[in-house]
Amino acid sequence: MNFSWQSFLSYGCFAASLLAVSGCDQLPGKPKESDRWQPPETVKDFKTLFGANCSACHGDDASIGPSISVQNPLYLAVIPKDVLRKIVAEGIKGTAMPGFAKANGGDLTDEQVDILVNNLTSKAAQQTNLPSYSAAPGDANHGSEVYNQYCANCHGQAGQGGEKAGAMVNPDYLHLVSDQYLRSVIICGRPELGMPNYQEVVRDHPMSTQEIADVVAWLASHRLPAEGATAAASPTANGSSQ
Repeated sequence: MNFSWQSFLSYGCFAASLLAVSGCDQLPGKPKESDRWQPPETVKDFKTLFGANCSACHGDDASIGPSISVQNPLYLAVIPKDVLRKIVAEGIKGTAMPGFAKANGGDLTDEQVDILVNNLTSKAAQQTNLPSYSAAPGDANHGSEVYNQYCANCHGQAGQGGEKAGAMVNPDYLHLVSDQYLRSVIICGRPELGMPNYQEVVRDHPMSTQEIADVVAWLASHRLPAEGATAAASPTANGSSQ
C-alpha cells in the first residue's frame, strides 16, 4: 500500500480536525451553559425576571425602590391576584407604571407574567379581615382629624413633613401618585422605609376602613390640577430663577 505525501498530509489534517472537534468541550475558557445568551422569552426564573423588570422601581432584597414594595406580604394579601396580574401586564395609565406584556408593548410573554404574579402572590401574608384593596375616597374634612391622630407624628401636623418622614401634601408628590397608591401605602405601609402599616401606627388601635378612606380624601384634596403642578415645579413659578 503506497501513501503519497499528499495523502499523508490530507489524513493528518483530517485527524487533527477530529481531535479539535472532539476536544473543544475541554478547552479552557468555555462559557458555562448558564452564562450563554438566551432569547428573552426563554427566561423562566422569577429572580431574573423581577430583577430585570421590577426591582428598579419596587426594590428588592438588596435595595429600596422609589415606589411601594410589591414583595410586602401585607400588600400581597390585600391586592387581588387578578388585579396584580392586570397591573403587571397592562400597567397603570397616567402613571410611571408600564405594561410588561407583549400585547401591551412590553417584552414579557403571558407565561413570564404568570411566573412573576404567581411567585409574588405566594409571599402573601395569611391574614383575614383586611381592608379592601380599593375604595372611593371618603370625607376630606374628617380626614384632617384622622391624619393628625395617625400620621402627624411622623409627617407633620399639616402634612408638610417632620423629623421622621417627608411631606405628604407636596403638590408635586401628589401629582405623581394616584389615590389608589395613597390608599395602598396607608394600608400596607413601607416597612423598608420604616413606615408602619394601618395596624401599627397607633398601638392596639388599627385604622378603620372609613378612616383610611377619609385620610386618602384629605391628602387628595391638596392635589393641584395638572397645569398647576407643572407650574409649581417650574424654576420661575415664583418669579425666581434660583
